[in-house]
Amino acid sequence: MITHRVATRLAPEPPVRFYRTIAVTFLIVTLLLLGVIIFFTSKKATIVIVAKTDNKNINLDIGVANQKTGDLSIVGIVTTTKFHLSQKYSPTGNKTTDGIATGEVTLFNETNAPQTLVKTTRLLTSAGVLFRLSDRVSIPAKGQVQASVYADQLGASGNISASKFTIPGLAEDKQKVIYASSNKEMSGGVRTIGVLSAEDLKSAKSDFANKVKQTVEESLEDAGSFGQKLIFVPDNNVAVDRQIGEEITEFNLSGTSTVVIVYYNKDDLKSILAKEVSDRVDASTEKVLSVSKEPQVTLGSYDIEKQKGQLSVYQDVLVTLDVNGEKLMVNNFFGKKKDEIERYVFGLGHVVGVDVKFSPGWMRSAPSVAEKVQVVVKNVE
Repeated sequence: MITHRVATRLAPEPPVRFYRTIAVTFLIVTLLLLGVIIFFTSKKATIVIVAKTDNKNINLDIGVANQKTGDLSIVGIVTTTKFHLSQKYSPTGNKTTDGIATGEVTLFNETNAPQTLVKTTRLLTSAGVLFRLSDRVSIPAKGQVQASVYADQLGASGNISASKFTIPGLAEDKQKVIYASSNKEMSGGVRTIGVLSAEDLKSAKSDFANKVKQTVEESLEDAGSFGQKLIFVPDNNVAVDRQIGEEITEFNLSGTSTVVIVYYNKDDLKSILAKEVSDRVDASTEKVLSVSKEPQVTLGSYDIEKQKGQLSVYQDVLVTLDVNGEKLMVNNFFGKKKDEIERYVFGLGHVVGVDVKFSPGWMRSAPSVAEKVQVVVKNVE
C-alpha cells in the first residue's frame, strides 16, 4: 500500500497596517458623527421680549328698555319722579376793592368838665392819617369812653396799627388833655368780596345734582330683580338767584327737577362688556392683565314716553403681550436670523425691546427644533 501526502498551503494573514487603517477610519467617522450630533443638539436660541402694558378704552352705547332690542341692549325700566330742593352755596372767586377802615378808640378827658364831641369829629394820628367819630360822644370829666371811628379816606392807608390821636377841632391847649388812643389795629381799608364765577355755578350745579340723586335714592324702594339703578338729574330746571360776576356772599340754587331713574341688571351689562373686551383683544398676541373695578355708566339719552334710554358705558382694560399667543409660538422663529426675529417681534405691538441670543455664538439662525427655542416676555409699566 502506497501512502501519498497532500501538502496544503495556509492563506496569508492580513498585515497589521490594514487593521490600523480600518480602526482609524472608524474612529474618524465616529468623531464626525458625534460632532454632528453635538452640533445639532447644542444649538439654542433665547428671545427675551420687553413688553409694556397698554390701556384699551371700551366705550359702548347700550340700549335699555322693557324688551331686549339687539346685541347691544339690556332689559330694564326707565321712569321718572319729581323732586324739589333748595340749597345755598358760597362763591370761591374773590375780588379786592378799597373800603373804609374802621375800629375803636378810647377817648380821654383829663379836665374837670365833661367834653362833648359831635359826630364826624376828626381824630388825627402823628403820621397824618385822619379818622372821624361815627357817633356823638360825651366824655365825662376826669374819665374816658369807648367810641367807634372810621377812616376819612378809602383804601389801605386806613389800616393802621394801635396809635395815639389828637383832636384838631379843639383848642391847642385842650388837645393835650383831651385825646384818643387805640390798642388794636384798624381794618377794612381793603375789602375782599366774593364774585360769582362760571366755575362756581358749574360746581354748585354738580353738587346740587348729587344731593338730589342722594336724596332721591334714599327715598326709592329697592330695585328688586334688576339690582341696579341709575339716577339722572337734568339741570335745565335749576334756578339761580344771582348772576355771574355779581359781588355776593352766597347764592341759592333751587328747582323742581324731573329725575330720570333707570333700573337694570348689572350682570347683563357686564356680559355685553366682556364680549366687547374679548372682541377688542387680539388673542394671537394680547392678553388682559386687568379690568377696572366697575364700569362707568351714565345716561346718554332717554325717551320717557317710550320708556327707553341709552346708557353710555366706559370700561378701562389693561392689556399686554401674551407669551402664549399664536404669534409668539416658537415655530414662528425657526430658521430666522437675528435681524429677522427683531423685525418680526417689533411688529407685534406693545414691544419696547427685544434681545436675541444664539448659542453657540457663531450660529447665524435659530434652530428648527421647538425644544431649542425659548421665548420670554418681561413686562414693564
